[in-house]
Amino acid sequence: MIAVTAIFSLSALCQQYTLHATKYHPGVGGLKWSTASGDRIDKKKLSNYEIRWVALSPDMFRQHGFKMGDTIVVKCERVPKLEGKWVVKDRMGARRKQCIDFLLPKGDNFGFTNPTKVIVEKLH
Repeated sequence: MIAVTAIFSLSALCQQYTLHATKYHPGVGGLKWSTASGDRIDKKKLSNYEIRWVALSPDMFRQHGFKMGDTIVVKCERVPKLEGKWVVKDRMGARRKQCIDFLLPKGDNFGFTNPTKVIVEKLH
């Protein structure tokens, strides 16, 4: 996975978080076709870009009030495919801190080649 520096902005709290963003592909390296929220990843919908899900590190749930099913808006000039709405459907491993992980179809890295900034706002 390629690490990307991200900045999170929660409009309700007017706080920003500097996070590392990565990508993941289901069915690769032992990753399952379901998420921590219990949702099953539909391969066809994912490859057609109908699924836009992210995983957050556990501290974002505990310390910053994120919940499964929250919708966030991502803005990113350097990686335009990341822009738009994403839904929190997964939780990263316990060792991860201040991270976001984008679920992407296998074979598409969305231009994740260099570190970049990502602005994320939680919708209410």
